[in-house]
Order: sequence, then structure tokens, then C-alpha cells
Amino acid sequence: MTETMWMLSLLLMKTLLSCLLLRESHMVVVSCSSSVTTAKPNYRSVQLTREELAATVRRMKPFWTSTGLCPPEPQNASGAFWQSRDSLMNLELIASLPNRGISHVRIHWLLELLEVSNEREEFHYNFTKLDTLFDHLHNLRLYPGFEIMGTPNGSVQHYSSAFWVDLVQQLVRRYVDRYGLRYVKKWRFETWNEPDLRNYNLLNFTVNEYLSYVFAIREGLHIVAENINAMQNTSTKATLFPLYGPAGLFKSVEHHPFCWAVLKVCNSNTTHSCPFDVITFHRKGTGRWASEVLNGGRQLFEDMLKSFPHIGRLNIANDEADPIAGWSTARPFQADVRYAAMVFSIVTQHWSAITTGDAFGRRLLFLSHDNAFLSYYPYVFEQRTLFARFQMNLTNPPHVQFIVKPIFSVLGMLANLAPLSGPTQYLEGNVSYVVSVDRNLTYLCLIASRSNDSSPMWVQRSYFNVTIFNDMFPVVRSSFSMVRRASFLIEAVQDGRNDPFKLWQMQGKPPFPTTEQLAAMREIQLPSVLHGGSRNIEFGRISSMAISLNLRGPWIVSIRVCGEDHTTPGRVYNVRIREVFREEVLIHWQLSTEKHHKHRCIQTYEVWYKSAAVKVVATTNGLKQPGKRRWLHINMLKHTPFKFYQYASNSSFHAGNQNKEVASGVIGYYKVRAVDLFGRRGSFSKIVYYDGRGGET
Repeated sequence: MTETMWMLSLLLMKTLLSCLLLRESHMVVVSCSSSVTTAKPNYRSVQLTREELAATVRRMKPFWTSTGLCPPEPQNASGAFWQSRDSLMNLELIASLPNRGISHVRIHWLLELLEVSNEREEFHYNFTKLDTLFDHLHNLRLYPGFEIMGTPNGSVQHYSSAFWVDLVQQLVRRYVDRYGLRYVKKWRFETWNEPDLRNYNLLNFTVNEYLSYVFAIREGLHIVAENINAMQNTSTKATLFPLYGPAGLFKSVEHHPFCWAVLKVCNSNTTHSCPFDVITFHRKGTGRWASEVLNGGRQLFEDMLKSFPHIGRLNIANDEADPIAGWSTARPFQADVRYAAMVFSIVTQHWSAITTGDAFGRRLLFLSHDNAFLSYYPYVFEQRTLFARFQMNLTNPPHVQFIVKPIFSVLGMLANLAPLSGPTQYLEGNVSYVVSVDRNLTYLCLIASRSNDSSPMWVQRSYFNVTIFNDMFPVVRSSFSMVRRASFLIEAVQDGRNDPFKLWQMQGKPPFPTTEQLAAMREIQLPSVLHGGSRNIEFGRISSMAISLNLRGPWIVSIRVCGEDHTTPGRVYNVRIREVFREEVLIHWQLSTEKHHKHRCIQTYEVWYKSAAVKVVATTNGLKQPGKRRWLHINMLKHTPFKFYQYASNSSFHAGNQNKEVASGVIGYYKVRAVDLFGRRGSFSKIVYYDGRGGET
């Protein structure tokens, strides 16, 4: 395709997108009446009242905020992998979701980053590579899922119990000193991943050796905890550093003896007791139905209890709760909205188990999904990842480009759920939804989905109506007004609309997309705002609010309603500018929180830029002289719900700004602020100067 033909195609595509946005902006109807028409086919309706929700609501702790990955082969090269630009960018993007939408990153083979020597029967460690990775995670406010797994480089001849006890003590003490106890006690220390598999059991454990290893890890954590408690002169029954494990598949006893053997120990009443505080297991589906993950986990727990009934006193976690095994196998459903909808279903189905209070739900602590891997061509979208990665190896120097997949957007939508939630509700036509509120009824969030799991939907168009009665936002008693103002925002991820994979296919699946092709994919990579943005309403003047949506399935939709008395936006801080390539940067930031409030009412972020280049202007007498550069709102027309923005000054998608002034380059000054649903703006961040050499001041 010639450059001219491509530009014509691009203009046509942008026109189609604009028409689609305009069409969607008329799909939402707000009325003062609760009456709705149900004559349309494939129509589902939800009515929300305070009394009904109050009868079923319970505390919801985000139990789905963990991701995971394994460095590529060979394991002993994992140090270079974690220091690579691709890995660092991947983690920084993962950390950009609101409200710790992803809080933990579970990682294989971490001990490969260590160097160890044994001198005069004392172990000495070089933590340099591990420090580099953990420093990065700490700066991003991510917690590691620390699998004590791998073979440190060095002269250790025999991995004895004494070695493991000493190693764990050294590790925990070092990082408590480095980052503080408050941070490290939120890590998840876990034993060797899937120890029964030969490709993981590199130390050739026997059952007895494996049990010795597990108890040594437990002892090391216990010794450190006792020392810390003694220094702080505190005593607590709570375990300071819980141990998770055995991270097993739990297939037949014959082929998976390690995991079953440790359960047998945990079931006994001997003095050794159980080394684990939380039993972790892996149950994935076959790739067809999201329900396979919950059903598989529940069946495994029942099997455990039949053989080892005392296991029922321990908490459990499925820390590889994926729709299907094999992250690198290309599957089309993992590229588009179907995978996002399946993960939503997996989460909400497990929430249903928690709220019903059966044996499995009462003991379930968390889920983790293995989707933090780095994809590669030609399967950049179709592998089980959060982002599509393009390795731009033909540029000088080579660089990497990431595109957000729908799964990441949906995790961001889930991050806005409130701390009190009703059970998952199920409607005909494969529709499910969850409604959540805060304690003071200043915030409501409903997230709903319709899908056919991994299969396409034969009837894609559907209609979804939500009616919110005014008792959900009662007038504050101390107020002299009989009206309570609120604002709402509707975001959606829909098939074909928020689908950069489909657009990439239309572009011809280029291995090295152009700047314009990448920018076009980014135009549709995040949730769309329906109805043209947030809208204000006044409960008290109306009896209810009806929202009618016309959606293309599979879809996930989020409706957030914020009272005017909800917390105003905090100040943005820690703005970082990362070079992507010439004239292109990734801008990251964080949002301050006051009194531990989460900012669930943020609508978008404004990113402002002022060039450092000298501006030359002509005077009335024809002479030229330096002029003053203006601050430009570079993402004015971009919905920016997450804490990052990619800016390419040489893209036509960024060509226009207010006052008809065009941004020039990326070197210069940046500042960011948050905007809530009422349009209230938080304080600007500190101004950061980017020098174009990867540095900022």
C-alpha cells in the first residue's frame, strides 16, 4: 500500500470512528421517569434501590489484583530480561491502573538473580540484580509475589535446610531494612512453583527433600518475624510473613506426590503443624467457559477436604486462574474483548462464591492471572498478555511499542468498584453485573458484561437499561437543600469498537507499524466514554434516573455515580517522562490520596506540555524576535482514565491544540492534574523538565 493510499485509508477510518462516537453519544437517555420500553429484542433491565442493595451488600476486598509471569528461557539469563527496557516499560504500564488495579506481580525464578558463595561455612550473597528489580517494583508501588524458586549462581554444592533458612532470613531482613516493614509484609512469599513438574524441579527434590525445603522456608520467615517483634517489643498471634504454597496442579497422587504429601502433613496434628498459612493451587479452564475455573477450584477443594478434612481451617488461593493453560499459544479470543469478558466473569463468579458463603468461598483469599508476559510477533495480540508488544527492530536504535488490550481496560474498570458490594446478579442472555457503593452513599459503581465467553456472539446487538432511584443518593440531613447533586459517567469496552487487534488486522498485520498506525490503534485501545462525557443530575428533583444503552457484544460497561460531597481530586505527583523513540515519550504519574480514600470519581487526567525550543515571532516592522511559549493541553480530546499517556509530537492525531498552536517536539516542560466527574480539577503536579536524553528534573 502506498503512503497516499494509507493516508486516505487513515482519514476514512478516523471519519468512521468519529461517526461511531457520534452514534454512541446518542445511545444514552436520562429521564425523570422510571418507565422504560421493553419491546426491543435482546433487552435487559436493572433497577437499583437502596433497600434491596442494603439487604445483600457486604465488604468487598479486591481479590483479583494479582498478575504473574515467567522470564523466558534460559532461566540463568533472567537478570538481563529484568533489566531490559521492554520489561521495565511493561511493569510501569501495569502499575498505571487506578486504585491499585494490579497490586501484586507473581514472578518465577527470582533466585536466578542472586549470587551466593560459601566461605568458612557462612553464606555470602550478592543481591545487586534482585535489588534492581525490587527497587523498580517499590517505586511503582507494586508488591512481588516472591516465589522462593531458582538456583542462585555460585558455589553452593548442596541446598541444605540450613542454606534455605539462612537465605530467607537474609532476604527478608535486607528488604525490610531497604523498604520498611509496612511494605514488605504485603509481599506474598511462596514456595517453589509447581514442584511436581520435571521442567520446574531443577534440584531433583525427593518428597522428603521437598518437605525439608518447605519447612526451612517457614522457619526462616518465623525467625525474622520473631526478631522484628522482639525489637519492637510487640507480640501478636498474626503471622507477620505468611507463607503461601505449594503452588501446585494437584493432579493424581502418583504423578504429583509433593503437593499431596505436604497436605498430608498439614492435615496431621503433630508438633510440626502446617508450614503454610495459605494453600495455593492452580486451576485453569479449557478455554471454552469462564465457569470452568471456579468449578475446577471448587472440585479440587472438595477433593482436598475428603482426604484431609483439617485443611478446611486454612485459607486458599488460585494463583493461576486463567481460562486456559499455555500463555504463548496464539488464540484469537485472547486478542479482543472476549478474553476481557471472560476474566470479568471469572472474577464475578468467584465473588458470587464468596457472597454465598459456601466452604470454598469462605476460604478463598485471592486469584491471580498469569498475563504479564511480553508478546512477540506474529502473535502480538493473540497471546495471553495485557499488552500487545511491537519490537521495532528496524529503527536505529531499536525500540518497543506497547498497545493496551481490552483485558487491561477491564481491570481498570474493576479497580473502581466500591468497598461494599452486592452479590453477582445474572440475567438471561449471558448478562451479569455487580453493584457496589461506599459506606456514606457518596459513590456507586455498576459493572456489567454480556458475552459468550471465548466464542463469538451470533446476536451482537443488545440493549441494557439501568434505573437508579433517588433513595440511592439520599439528601444529607444536615443540608438545608432538598436536592443532592450527583454526576455520572458511562464507560464501555465493546467488540469492534475498543478492538485494536481488529484494526491491526485491517492494517495488514504490519510487524513494524508506522507512527500513524500505532496512533490509530491507541485511539481505540481504552474504554470509550458514552454520552459524550459526565453529566450532572439532581436527586430530589427527580424520582429516578434511567440510562439506556445500545451495545455491541461482547461488552463490558461501567456506570459510576458520584455525589457532590465525594472527595475532590488529590494532587498528581511523581511525574516521569520515559523516552520511547524520537519525538515520542510515555508520561507516567501517581495520584496522592488523603486519609486512605481511593479516588474512584476521577474522570480523566489533563497532560500539559510547554516546549523548551525558542519561539520566533515576527514583529510589525518585519523583524524577528524571541516569543513566549504557551502551555498546551496535549491530550485535550483523549479520554485518559489511567495514569499514563503516550505522546508522539510527529503524529497527526496530536497535531491540533487549543488556540491553533501546534506542539513542537517532546523536549520541554510537563505537568499533569486530575479531573473528577463534576469537572473539578485537582492541583497540578510539580513541573517536570524533560531534556530528551531520558532525564527529567
